[in-house]
Amino acid sequence: MKSIVLIGGGGHSKVIIDIIRSTNEYKVLGITEKSSNSKEILGIPIIGSDDMLEDIYKKGVEYAFICVGAIGDMGLRNKLYKKAKSIGFKIPTLIHKHAVVSSYSNIGEGTCLMAGTIINPNVKIGKNSIINTGSIIEHDCVIKDNVQISPGTILAGNVKVNNDTFIGMGTKVIQGLTIGSNVTIGAGSVVIKNVESNTKVAGVPARVLGE
Repeated sequence: MKSIVLIGGGGHSKVIIDIIRSTNEYKVLGITEKSSNSKEILGIPIIGSDDMLEDIYKKGVEYAFICVGAIGDMGLRNKLYKKAKSIGFKIPTLIHKHAVVSSYSNIGEGTCLMAGTIINPNVKIGKNSIINTGSIIEHDCVIKDNVQISPGTILAGNVKVNNDTFIGMGTKVIQGLTIGSNVTIGAGSVVIKNVESNTKVAGVPARVLGE
């Protein structure tokens, strides 16, 4: 098996460990974490801070994966991804064995598909994104880089989601819409019209917060 280091030791790392163990392709060397009171997560040791990453790479570990989730701010994930790439790590695509993924889809590096996700034909998902548990991404959707789709979300066909956007748990987006960059959509929302970049929306139907 190929050795991999995980970057980030929060709750999201537990799901990534589960994905890796479901496929048996990688052996997790350890987890780096900015600060933690724990010594291990699901039996995987926390081996130090992110400052160790360059040394880990020089010791022959080729693979790394970002295990930091985000709620409304995708910036840290993006920063860590760029750091890992600049060091030289390969960032794989991780797909849980219980995800349903069309062979006619395209999934970028650093993206994880969690258990129960359904990815239908002609879907394109960019780099460093999270498609969380039980989400459904219908045909012809395009999801750009560094996007988080929270558990139970449904995107109908031909939806486009741009970079650095967070879509909250249980959101439904009707067909053919475009969601801008750096958008936050609150949990349980129903999106029935396009969402402009750099906005926060929520509700049924979803409206810009503060209006």
